[in-house]
Amino acid sequence: MYLDTNAALNSTVRKQNVFTYIRYIRWGRKACPNITTTSLVYTGQAASGHYGQPGSAEYLCLPNDPQFYDVESAEQGARSLIYGSEYETPTTAFTTLNSMEVPCALCLSRGKTTIMIPARTSCYSGWTLECRGYLMSSEASQPGKNYVCMDINAEALDASHGNLDQALFYLVEGRCSALKCPPYVH
Repeated sequence: MYLDTNAALNSTVRKQNVFTYIRYIRWGRKACPNITTTSLVYTGQAASGHYGQPGSAEYLCLPNDPQFYDVESAEQGARSLIYGSEYETPTTAFTTLNSMEVPCALCLSRGKTTIMIPARTSCYSGWTLECRGYLMSSEASQPGKNYVCMDINAEALDASHGNLDQALFYLVEGRCSALKCPPYVH
């Protein structure tokens, strides 16, 4: 399976005559922040490998309008598998989203650098806040995935409540040891 999203990104860049830009994924939202220098490339759904299987470790934002080359209708044996992601948050800030699918948006920010600063609720001097959220990843006993910043105002992909438990997002919390406490907390 091959997803060609570079064409959409390049088309957006050409239309806006933009040559200095940064792209980032806004996890948990279907739109980009309402900032004049930021535009939506595409909206999609979060996906990754199955939480209980080794293999691909990175969360991806798959577009809602995929295009494929030579799709085979039958399942094949030696393949990497990708699954839609769900919030796994039964007792946290996202309780109402527990077991719901996770949307995402690929955003294009013109003329600036965009970075995620984990463990901060505000920007350092000289930086402008683009979005804020909670650090999330796979559960500690599951194969590792990348850390993402899930938007503080996260939403569901749609009204479905699948609870399929395939690729899951959990809130991250610190553990004091080599991680110095304070300033961090256990």
